[in-house]
Amino acid sequence: MAQRDKIEVDPLFASAFKKYETKDYAGSYLDYSGYLLKKPGDGSAMYNRGLCAYELKDYKDGLTNFTKSIGLGRRKPDAFYSRGLCHYKLHNYTIAIADFDTAIALNTNYAKALTYKGACLNELKKYNEALEVLNQAVEADLNYESSYYFRGITYYYLKNFEKGLADCNASLAIKTYYETYFWRGLHYLNLRRYSESITDYDTVISHDSKYAKAYYNRAIAYYDLKKYSDALTDNNISIELDPLKPEAYYNRALVKYELGKYKEAEPDFNATIDLKLNDAKHYLWRGVNYYHQKKYALAIADLNKAIQKDNQSETAYYYRALIKYYQQDDKGVIEDCSSALAIKQSSDTYYQRGISKYNLRNYQEAIDDFNESLKIKPEYKLAILERGIAYYQIEKDQLALTDLNKAIELNPNSSRAFYFRGKLKKYMNDLVGSCTDLKQAQTLGNDLAADELVKNKCQ
Repeated sequence: MAQRDKIEVDPLFASAFKKYETKDYAGSYLDYSGYLLKKPGDGSAMYNRGLCAYELKDYKDGLTNFTKSIGLGRRKPDAFYSRGLCHYKLHNYTIAIADFDTAIALNTNYAKALTYKGACLNELKKYNEALEVLNQAVEADLNYESSYYFRGITYYYLKNFEKGLADCNASLAIKTYYETYFWRGLHYLNLRRYSESITDYDTVISHDSKYAKAYYNRAIAYYDLKKYSDALTDNNISIELDPLKPEAYYNRALVKYELGKYKEAEPDFNATIDLKLNDAKHYLWRGVNYYHQKKYALAIADLNKAIQKDNQSETAYYYRALIKYYQQDDKGVIEDCSSALAIKQSSDTYYQRGISKYNLRNYQEAIDDFNESLKIKPEYKLAILERGIAYYQIEKDQLALTDLNKAIELNPNSSRAFYFRGKLKKYMNDLVGSCTDLKQAQTLGNDLAADELVKNKCQ
């Protein structure tokens, strides 16, 4: 936006013009007001006073002045554009588009009007329409940084982060605004270029230390880099600056969860749901957090809610199975593990289902599940151990010995492995080896080994 070009001989008008050029917008506004008392029909002076009001962020007054200026006959593209900008600032996006359309009709290649029409369409979530208009804006003026900036935002919502990143770079190459760094940081974040995202948010925060969303986004980048202490610090600041943002509580809860601070995470999970952020994942992770605190009734309630909201939540079924295991409900474990495995195959889920099948003395089925677990994770120590024990139960001694040997190789402190290998060696006529293993099991804390040592008459 700019003032009219002609030189006005009236000294009050000249003073107003000069003050505006030196950014004394309040003084300029007063001088234009004085001038308009003498010449109330001057549409250009009315327009210029509207520019002062806009710069003073009094958008309603700017709107009034631009409307009066148009009514006084100043029906020029910049008048409609400027009024459209005031509507944009006042969040009157549909009305703003009408003014920008008028400006564009009067000046087809009006890059600024095209740009802010695109910005309004972004706000109305009409991203495909916005992209079309912003493409025209860029073509109309390749050196207008805001066209690239707003198109970068459009690409973000269209999930085209590479093109959005390119537009942010193009905008910054022309002029640097910290808001552009903010959006570029978001593109980097979604492209998993976390370190670059953090650098951009460092820039934003150095410009505005109270920018809550910048701390929030930087915390996400730190979280994904597993820099949980840094993530926690940024989440704390984000919540201090914006205590009503439920996503910030949820993210902070996840950080505390990763740090093993389950009790501290609980109030944040509660705040998340209290603030109406209650999708399946929010109940899921609060339930998992309850599980780690052994609050099984609360955990089950949340996991049930998560499954009700999303019956494809493999993690919810898995953790509900773990709770049922501690409740000695092996049939329930098998049912939930089977539901989880129908969604996603997991070494842990096969293992857990195998354990419950073993408990129900379905040894061959347990072995089958341990086999599936080991296909996914060949060095899974517990699966090797428990498969060896299951082989022992069905008297496949050589297979059992192979697995128990491997289990001890992987974990020399496994009292359970030494205990069952000691029992197995007795049946394989290796009494010396049996006694040696049982003594080691006892040394490692296995309470059952003492009875076996007596039975074997080990010295």
